Amino acid sequence: MIIIARKPLKFTTAFGVIVMVLGALLELGAFFYNNGSMVSAEAVFTGAIVVTVGHAFYGTDNLLLSLLLTFFSSIGIGYYIFVQTHSWLWTIIAAIAFFAFIITLFGFRSSIRKRHGMW
Repeated sequence: MIIIARKPLKFTTAFGVIVMVLGALLELGAFFYNNGSMVSAEAVFTGAIVVTVGHAFYGTDNLLLSLLLTFFSSIGIGYYIFVQTHSWLWTIIAAIAFFAFIITLFGFRSSIRKRHGMW
């Protein structure tokens, strides 16, 4: 039998989970409410940013979950750009740029965490 030791729940982890859930609900709800309008696009954009902030606080080591959360946020950013411009090209460019930016930013954060012990 394998016994898994539980770590105590930290405030940043709990805050990150709550914020990610609220951001995902905002993003999904706004997408289906008045789809294609500026109100919907702005709310989806806000939800995408909130999911990203929650992801940063959560600090998961699971690569698949991290990529899925970043992809979900990137789709929200892409939706906002699409409603603004009605151009698939700019939508794809913005979504890829946001995805790359967040992956790079989180990669930088993890390298700081690894080197923090050496300071």
